[in-house]
Amino acid sequence: MAERRWTRKSFLLLVLLPLAACASPGSGMGTRTHDAPSQSIGAGPLTPKSLLGVAPPALEARLGAPSFRRTEPSAEVWQYSGQSCSLFVYFYKGDTGSLGSTYVDARKLAGGADDETACLAEVLRQRNAPVS
Repeated sequence: MAERRWTRKSFLLLVLLPLAACASPGSGMGTRTHDAPSQSIGAGPLTPKSLLGVAPPALEARLGAPSFRRTEPSAEVWQYSGQSCSLFVYFYKGDTGSLGSTYVDARKLAGGADDETACLAEVLRQRNAPVS
């Protein structure tokens, strides 16, 4: 019986620990919305917060096509590559059934969390770099 309890506790730790890490401060920004996602992003400067609550075409209109896209039945994850980081935008179906961005996260290419604002700026610089 003690072995069975340890197994259950181990399983719970393995499942809940990664979720807790996702919710830790500085590990991304997110919002849940019950409204229909916006079909555009304002013309002002892009910030991680401005990427939240928008439909995929709105994000693509401002940032271009993602470097990588993973599609699930009720979600999508878009990855934009910078020089030393990757910016991830997570889309989930809301109450309206439409995909809307609900979470933005940045990761260093060498591993670990990165600052979303700095990574977004890096992605924008890389995308707007002149072609020689």
